[in-house]
Amino acid sequence: MSVLISGSLLFAAAFLLHLVVWRMRYPRNPIKTLVLLFGAMALAGIILLSLFASYTAAQYAHIALFFFSLSICYLITYSAIEADSPSLVIVLEVARRGKEGLAAGQLKESLGNDLLIEPRLKDLVESGLVDLKGPTYKINAKGRLFLVPFILYRNFLGLGKGG
Repeated sequence: MSVLISGSLLFAAAFLLHLVVWRMRYPRNPIKTLVLLFGAMALAGIILLSLFASYTAAQYAHIALFFFSLSICYLITYSAIEADSPSLVIVLEVARRGKEGLAAGQLKESLGNDLLIEPRLKDLVESGLVDLKGPTYKINAKGRLFLVPFILYRNFLGLGKGG
């Protein structure tokens, strides 16, 4: 039980640090900043725990595994919160219309490039995965490297190309 509590408190501390940093100044690359913040908190937390608690090596490993599991889940969720995900935008728009619903034609009209595509392209350029040269977007080496695990995993699952 103490492993669960320690891991949860460590995650709560990382989450609070995240909120403080975002309140002070929204970072240019939020996902990278979150990874650094949560990684630093994991390291600092394990060091502090080793000074003030007496766990076995296996318990420290369990705390770290639990913390990183929560952190990865949060990072995945954060990416959906940070930007307008197409699915979330659709669900929110349909929910906003209430019982009367939303006609398919109206939905297609309300979802345009400005809302869904342009912000994604801007994020890709700012994160350094894609280069913008004039009116042309081109994937760079960092972007290709980023794609490798996704391509391998999709191929392993037999999903082929797609998103």
